[in-house]
Amino acid sequence: MESVPANCKLAELLRWCEAAGASDLHARGGEPFIVRCNGQLQRVPTEAFPAPEDLTLTSWFLDAFSPALVARITVQPEVDASFYHGATRYRANFSKQRGRQSFSFRHVPQQRLTLPELQLPQSLLDLVNELRGLILLTGPTGQGKSTTVRALLQQLNEVRALRIITVEDPIEYVFTDAEGHFEQREVGIDTPSFADGIRNAMRQDPNVLFVGEIRDRDSIWAAMQAAETGHLVMTTLHADSVAQAIGRIREFYPASEQANISALLARNLNAIVCQRLVPNTAGTRTPCVEIMRRDAGVAEAIRENQPHLLQGIIEASNHVGMHSFDQYLQELLAAGVVSEETARSHAVNRHRLELALRGIRTSAPILERDHNR
Repeated sequence: MESVPANCKLAELLRWCEAAGASDLHARGGEPFIVRCNGQLQRVPTEAFPAPEDLTLTSWFLDAFSPALVARITVQPEVDASFYHGATRYRANFSKQRGRQSFSFRHVPQQRLTLPELQLPQSLLDLVNELRGLILLTGPTGQGKSTTVRALLQQLNEVRALRIITVEDPIEYVFTDAEGHFEQREVGIDTPSFADGIRNAMRQDPNVLFVGEIRDRDSIWAAMQAAETGHLVMTTLHADSVAQAIGRIREFYPASEQANISALLARNLNAIVCQRLVPNTAGTRTPCVEIMRRDAGVAEAIRENQPHLLQGIIEASNHVGMHSFDQYLQELLAAGVVSEETARSHAVNRHRLELALRGIRTSAPILERDHNR
């Protein structure tokens, strides 16, 4: 595993970022460094760290990384990797833009965080009680999907004797065995692709599979086959809503195969969790989640390719653990976690939110049992 020495220039910049509480660090040759703190971009003071030239970045890489990684960064247009700076782990992407070197580093927290500590509803734990089927965690980039998966896997690790295999690109969180037994495989190093990693994992006696991301039809098919053969499969997908997630999976396949994919999803998709981070009253960010769980109505809507029906089913099914993004947002507002301004700006259906703000209830409370949001 790559480890950045403490006495190099890149380590100095990383120490500054960690002190500032930055989640991401971005660099482009000839431009000032940029960090993201609590979701907001800001420039690193140039008096502390002047805008780097390409040769500067190359020299930093030579001092910080192994010759093998530096060779890949130099030769290949894009490289994914991970590394440690002290006890802090980072996910890295090295790329080129307009022919100049650039990179993006993301801090990957390694502490064991529970769902309450992440301000997530305990109802999410119900999703992993059934050790078969497919669970999709969706949302835009940087909205905490991987962190939520990590909390769920850690909960399983601590309370159940399960064999858990992860296939990631790159490995982000490093798990330590508790009651469970982990095997973590990195695409490009331990396995050629996500699809190969999933297929080979099926021969390694898994109870639970975590696939870092489904990106193509082969990995989607392999994940659904693993779910259909009696395993719990958890994976992430970039989608803003439940309906969009279903649509994206279908779009990976030609029209002649989409009915078959819908049937597989209807049988095996246990749940979709859509997550976004919204600004809270404490000045940080809080997850806001939409949860869809499979029941007869959901399965029929997916099988018949009627994703427009799913939102209504979700909003009418609070009693079985489903709720929409806006319903959860209203709960956060009622609890004082977010402000009215934030709720209005992030609501999917602003009209319904306005009705709620005027005291007109459109659904029953759904998250009252969760006291640590």
